[in-house]
Amino acid sequence: MRAAVSLAVLVMLTGVACGPKSSPEESAATITFPAVACSTLTEAEVAQFVKSLPTFRSALKAAKWTPTPPPPDADPVASLTALVEGMEVPGMGESLKAFGSDWGAFRATLYKVFVASAALSIQRLGPEQTAQMKQDTTESGKEIYANFQILKGACAALPPANLELVKTHPQDLQPLGVLGR
Repeated sequence: MRAAVSLAVLVMLTGVACGPKSSPEESAATITFPAVACSTLTEAEVAQFVKSLPTFRSALKAAKWTPTPPPPDADPVASLTALVEGMEVPGMGESLKAFGSDWGAFRATLYKVFVASAALSIQRLGPEQTAQMKQDTTESGKEIYANFQILKGACAALPPANLELVKTHPQDLQPLGVLGR
């Protein structure tokens, strides 16, 4: 779980490095994850996902996958979307089929797990840390806070059950933190 949260934070920071092109208030209110990322995650989906995860990692490794850098104007939501969509590598569908899955189903669960992990990392920030971010008036500090607000706003649409389900599978989801290694 810690690794999945680390990856989610990495995605958020990737967006931070680029910074949003609109105001934090406007961006936070209008940017959303793909609908599939905010749909309800089930125990059956997590079980199938965990069963397919070693094959997924092997397919990424065989394809010599590395994360595609997000566009220069990407916000953290766009960065996460680019990360997930960039993981469909040659041979992925056939590899997943052997475990009773396919790219579409795996992709949907991957979104749900990554977004729930990002939401959990936001929840773990205390009020002091959030206040410190907001008070940082440097250009990079403003970008960090703006991207935090974007991610926080987008995560608000998640079913609370998704977060609870991701919290109950920390060991099973740990391999997500080492994708591409």
